[in-house]
Amino acid sequence: MSAKENRKEKKANEALVEVDPMTELSQIRSNFDRMLGGMLRGHWEEAWNAGWGCDVMDEDDEFCVRAEAPGFEPDEIDIQINGNRLVMQAEHESESDDANGKSTHHGKLYRAVTLPADVDEDKIQATYKNGILEVHLPKNDAVKPKRISVVAS
Repeated sequence: MSAKENRKEKKANEALVEVDPMTELSQIRSNFDRMLGGMLRGHWEEAWNAGWGCDVMDEDDEFCVRAEAPGFEPDEIDIQINGNRLVMQAEHESESDDANGKSTHHGKLYRAVTLPADVDEDKIQATYKNGILEVHLPKNDAVKPKRISVVAS
């Protein structure tokens, strides 16, 4: 048999290979599971939260903490300060009915930020807009930068 005939026969045999869709789906899921680590094994919450951004800005008079927290309402967000540690938590749960039945959606956010200095706890303000939580933490007078003038001696 010539090489050309071998190739023709091989192509004909390949076309007749039976594909089991369930095996294919199982292999895709296995690949996703391996690629995403624990996300598909029930640890999706930690993996999801790890990806949410949080920035801390040190400005002259205050610290500003900006955290991405999409999908929450302001009354679902809890913010606490203890010394120089800011803790932000949010939890949301909703149910919906559709043609396929009832479904429940649950979302959680937890962020703890250690600030470099103590803040004035009575003047802390927080806003939430378009999925962004912003917390303004005024610095105590003791930690605000002070300009020291130098005089010639």
